[in-house]
Amino acid sequence: MAIGTQLVRIRRTSDGQEIYQATTTRDTDVYPLTSAGQAAFEAAASAGSFTLTVDNGAIIPAGTRPPLIKPGTGPGAAFSQKIQAEDATGTGTYIGQSGDNTLKGPYSSSSDYLLYAITDAPITASNYTLAIRYQTNSQTPGTATVIVNSTTTIDFPLEGTDGGKRTYTMAISLNAGSNRIRIQGKSGTSFYQDYIVVTRPAS
Repeated sequence: MAIGTQLVRIRRTSDGQEIYQATTTRDTDVYPLTSAGQAAFEAAASAGSFTLTVDNGAIIPAGTRPPLIKPGTGPGAAFSQKIQAEDATGTGTYIGQSGDNTLKGPYSSSSDYLLYAITDAPITASNYTLAIRYQTNSQTPGTATVIVNSTTTIDFPLEGTDGGKRTYTMAISLNAGSNRIRIQGKSGTSFYQDYIVVTRPAS
């Protein structure tokens, strides 16, 4: 038995246009890597024979035909977006390798900042959660600032982590669609940014 991850393209039956993509596991003994095997696999996926993971993280359970509207979108959808510091714009230099171990900084005043672009927020609401992963290199605590869409300013405390990483979580309001989150220094210790995660539960 040979099982591997397979991309599934969900298409409209009327014109064959791709609507979204998902992945699932494919047993190549049952659905061989031939044109006939591919056709049978796509037909089975379209009939709901597999559990599919949509490219935005939504799950379509086995036994459910993939809907013509991409799951995980729309006003009531859950939302989660993680952005690494190295993918934001602003000041600071890199420390470490790409991914979760990359830090950017230091940030100690309002002129030291990173600007994160949030995309595809499903709805204008106040129940988004912002988690900020950061590090300080001293034992002195401090204060940093978050500015959401250039209008809402929220100060948050920095622990003196002395080289360790911490996560600070706060509630924020976002607009449907695109948003900007600026994180900057303020007072006390300087800090480095690792990444942010913005989430919202389904409603």
